[in-house]
Amino acid sequence: MIQQYFLSIAYLILVSFLFLVDSYRRQISFAIRIKGALMENRKLLDAFFVSGIIISLLALFFPMHPGPVILGDLIPALWIFYSAFFFRFRYSEKRSEQGEIFFETFTQDRTTRLGWITALIAAVHFIIPQFVLL
Repeated sequence: MIQQYFLSIAYLILVSFLFLVDSYRRQISFAIRIKGALMENRKLLDAFFVSGIIISLLALFFPMHPGPVILGDLIPALWIFYSAFFFRFRYSEKRSEQGEIFFETFTQDRTTRLGWITALIAAVHFIIPQFVLL
């Protein structure tokens, strides 16, 4: 199913921008609006979460052509699943101002690494679609 393939790549790229937006504000400034919309709008965050779960399940059960039928693109599917839960918990929590500032500076390096890993997974998944990512 080629549609889920493009959806999974688009979701991975969007997630990569959301991970990297705090470190590279000037270069990907459009992602600030997406991040703000996800933080403010509960229904949009729920839709983002549910779409991530659905896309990850589709990637597991309907992989690209040469992949195994059941566990086709395991790494992109698990990464989409992880990111859906990550942003669901990160943006839905209501933290205090002081704790949030400490939390953001503490995890900025971690989210930057996660963003680059996500971009790498999306690039490999796009450039070599026949490569089975197990």
